[in-house]
Parts: sequence; structure tokens; C-alpha cells
Amino acid sequence: MKKLLVFMLPAHGHINPTLSVANELVRRGYDIIYYTTEEFSTRVRGAGAEIRVIGEEFGFRSLLKDGEGIPPEHVTPEDFFHHLNVHIQESSRLLDQVRAEGADGVICDPMCMWGRTIIEQLHFPHVMFYSGIVITTDLPAFQNISSMFDGEVSELVSNMFRMKDELILAPIPREFQPDAEYLKGSCEFIGPTIIDRTNEIDFPVDQIKDHPTIYISLGSILQDPGFYDMCIDAFADSDWKVVMVAKTMPANKPSNFLIYPFVPQLEVLKHADLFVSHGGMNSVMESLWYGVPLITVPLTSDQPMVAARVEELNLGLRMDISTLNADQLKEAAQSVTGDVTIRERVRVMQAALHQAGGSIRGADLLQEYFSKKESVVQ
Repeated sequence: MKKLLVFMLPAHGHINPTLSVANELVRRGYDIIYYTTEEFSTRVRGAGAEIRVIGEEFGFRSLLKDGEGIPPEHVTPEDFFHHLNVHIQESSRLLDQVRAEGADGVICDPMCMWGRTIIEQLHFPHVMFYSGIVITTDLPAFQNISSMFDGEVSELVSNMFRMKDELILAPIPREFQPDAEYLKGSCEFIGPTIIDRTNEIDFPVDQIKDHPTIYISLGSILQDPGFYDMCIDAFADSDWKVVMVAKTMPANKPSNFLIYPFVPQLEVLKHADLFVSHGGMNSVMESLWYGVPLITVPLTSDQPMVAARVEELNLGLRMDISTLNADQLKEAAQSVTGDVTIRERVRVMQAALHQAGGSIRGADLLQEYFSKKESVVQ
């Protein structure tokens, strides 16, 4: 029986795409062990995997948000990559524990620098599992990213995105990857690895069946109360049913709004006509899986890149939260839902997602790869 370790950044956008692949490997007899924070213990165990709980210092929550869930203005890309450098230094604390696992290989997030450091030091066979768009030094877009940094940060960025792995998996279809023709090596696009989370949250789905519905969510980490007030101004008392994810209930909740701190996103998307999203890759893929066009309002991380790709491929529109107002949002919703070209492009992309193979193909590729490898952990 093979034992594989999973090293991912402790964030929903990075952990979630791996879970159904892990579950499929467990079904095939593999032991799968995640090294992650306590926050993800329920989901990891729900996938049939084990967890080794690591400290919050290996995560990013303290960097990405303040008490209100809004990213602090002083956080810069340099701060982010400095945080990654701290992860590298902290990795030594996990070495003995990981060595004692006697694992046959590692599935690793390319941005998980502590994990990559352990892989290099212990000489693990490994596969890189991206959380979305693949970024490597082979791509023209990398030059734009690299030019943002100097000195040690620039070197860290280059090391992070230099493709030197025998196998890379990406949970998107090849059709969504920018400049895919420039990628070298074995990069496999397996499409989204959708895992049903419907039973996690009680939600009155009957209220949105057979109604034109807009779904609004800025993801699990970042929140902006002013944005939600804008959405209310845009869609209050309209013909739309609006499902909005917000941690606090606004005082002026309109009768056509359903506002919850959490909703079963997949179940809502089955009935939605439009998704107003932060542009997180998981959310975009889940939206397209159900054939739902998007208005993206990117906030941080890779969201601007994902949002730009959505607009470039005619799958929706990208809006700038710093200048967006209620009238513009309302007009954008009418434009996207009424655009025949967008509707057709979404249909074509939906088909590509369903044909990419998902978690079954991901498990097949991992099984084939690790069956040919022998661990030489030192």
C-alpha cells in the first residue's frame, strides 16, 4: 500500500481542489496524509484522509485580513513573499516528523515553500498540484510578475515558478490556461475536481427554484461590507432573487434577498443565472461547471489573473471594485445575462470542464506516476 503526503497552503482555494482526488486515491487503497491546520480537519477526514495538524504560522490568515476580513492596505506582494520565506525557515521543525512517516511520495502545492523545502531536503518523489492557472518561468506572463520584485524576493519568485518537476497537475481545463503552448514538461490539465458539499449547510433552495437568480459571494476569507451595500442598492426589489453570502445581516435587507454567512455553493449554482464572484479559481470553475456566467470583482492573490481570463474568453465581465457603483453593477448583470455570445462561450467551456477528467483522471495520473517511483527519503 502506498502512503502519500499532501503539502498544500492552508487555504480553501488550495486544499479544496485536492480533496476529491485524495478521496479517490483512498478508495484505491492509498494512505493519504495531509499536513495542514486544524481548520481543515473535518474536510480532510471527510475525504477519508488523515491529518497532521501544523501551526497557524504555516498559513496566511494573519497576513491576508484584519479583524473585519478586509485585506490591510499595507500588505504588499513583498510582504506576502517575505511570509513565504518565513515558511522556508520554519520547515526544519517538521523534518523529523515527515521523515518518520516513511511515505512513498508527496503531492505539493507549488506555493507551499515549507513543503518544497522538505521535499528537496528529504529527496521525495513528488507531484506539483496547482490550485489554478499554471505559472512558470516558461510563460510570457511570468516576466510581468518577476518585474514587480527585486533582490531576494525576485529570486524566491523565480524559484517558486521554475518548472523542474516531472509531473504537474492543474484543476482547470487546458482551454482556460493562458499561453498553454509555452508550457514545457509534463503538465496535465485535469479540470475541476468537484466534490459535493451540499449536506454541509441547510439552505432553502426551493426559494430560488424557477426564479431568475443572482448569486453573490466574495469567498471564504475576504469580506467588504461596502460592496454588499452596493449589491443591495443594485438589486433591491428587482425581479431577481439574490443569494448573497455575508457574515453580518444588513439592516436594510430587501425581500428578494437571501443573505447567509454560508451557503451550499454548488446547490445554489445549479439554479443561478449569474455569479458575482471575487474570481477565486475554485468558484470560477464551479460556476462554469454548472454553465453560469460571471461578473468578477477581483480582490487579491491570483484573482485579477483569473478575472482577466474570464473576460478574455467571453465567459463574463470583470469589474474594478475601487470604481464600481450600484448602477454599473446592475447594468453589467443585464449585459452578461442577455449576451448570446457569452452564453454560448460558457456552454462550450462547460463541456470542456466535463471532458477534462476531474478527480478520476487526477488519481489515475498520480497512481501511474508513483507506481514507477521508489522513495529514497534520507
